[in-house]
Amino acid sequence: MQRLSLRTVPVHSASCGSRRGAIVVLVAVLLPMLLILAAFAVNSAWMQLSRTQATIAADSATRAAGRTYSLTGDLNKAKQAANKAAGANPVAGKAMVISNADFTVGTSTRSGSTGRYNFSAGGANPNALKVSIRRTSSNTNGEVPFLLPGILGSSGYQVTKTAVSTRVEVDLAFVVDRSGSMAYAANEKAVYPPLPKAAPVGWFFGDRAPNPSRWRDLVEATDTFINEMNKSVLSESVALVTYGDSMSTECNPTTNYSQIAAGIDKYTRSFPSGRTNIGAGLSGGVNVLGGSKGRPFASKVIVLMTDGIRTPGLGPNPVNVASAAASNGIITFTITFSKEADQVEMKKVAAAGNGQHFHADDASSLKLVLQQIVRILPTVLTE
Repeated sequence: MQRLSLRTVPVHSASCGSRRGAIVVLVAVLLPMLLILAAFAVNSAWMQLSRTQATIAADSATRAAGRTYSLTGDLNKAKQAANKAAGANPVAGKAMVISNADFTVGTSTRSGSTGRYNFSAGGANPNALKVSIRRTSSNTNGEVPFLLPGILGSSGYQVTKTAVSTRVEVDLAFVVDRSGSMAYAANEKAVYPPLPKAAPVGWFFGDRAPNPSRWRDLVEATDTFINEMNKSVLSESVALVTYGDSMSTECNPTTNYSQIAAGIDKYTRSFPSGRTNIGAGLSGGVNVLGGSKGRPFASKVIVLMTDGIRTPGLGPNPVNVASAAASNGIITFTITFSKEADQVEMKKVAAAGNGQHFHADDASSLKLVLQQIVRILPTVLTE
């Protein structure tokens, strides 16, 4: 009997080749679409990054310009400061150049304490500066090129970001030294005895302040200070605190600046003797800005002035007072007047109070310092 041999015969499916062909066609159709979607995603992310960078550049440039313009009143210097800040914050890898047309001086106002500031160009007493950052085809910066150009027929896109710096409402405490040394001239040593050189025969503390004297210099500087405040488009409230052995609140925050002049004149007519309790004076400034006396929406600023050296052991340490005030949002500026003043400690007070220190040797420089401080009162980005 012959044995049958069974062998497996390979079977070829007629549909196998057609399936492979269908996949190739599908890949050929979908791959370009996937590449387009991937390119679109990359370009979209690049656009978002560039817009964020433009926002940062606009904010930085506007802060720098606003601060410089408030301080100097010079628009050209403000433009230089803005361009320097913009150059340090490139957009899509390119340092920004801000043209003259991208600066607008104007006025920002709001209807109430919770309302938004609205900017309008121009105004009799401008308090705001608008700055624009542009990467457009019509601008020297040019438009931003796509990382993957040519998708959907476009090679780049345009970015424009704008910010507004506004000098905001301020509650300010003017804290001045009325210690006995203020009866002496700025160029003489304040040591008793003898009496001040300018004091007439028979003069003593309690009589009219000698002229010239540090106090009389302060009176003139205060007039300059009030004139600068009157120029502001904003409603800034000012309080007056004086200190010697102890502190005295002469005037709560008011927009009637004649009350400040009256509080100063009180001591011009009868100038007291006394030590230098700087810490008590600064504490008085903090208290007069707090509670119901200050406006809840206003920035709080203390301007602390002294001509001498704090009497050791008298009153709280002003550095500690300024630090505590800063934690509650109160900024402290310090002014030292005359060569005898302790500039080192007052610099520490200003640093602890998140403010700045200024020094004046004479009456004219004291006027300039007070004028400068008024011009750098807080500015914020309002748009």
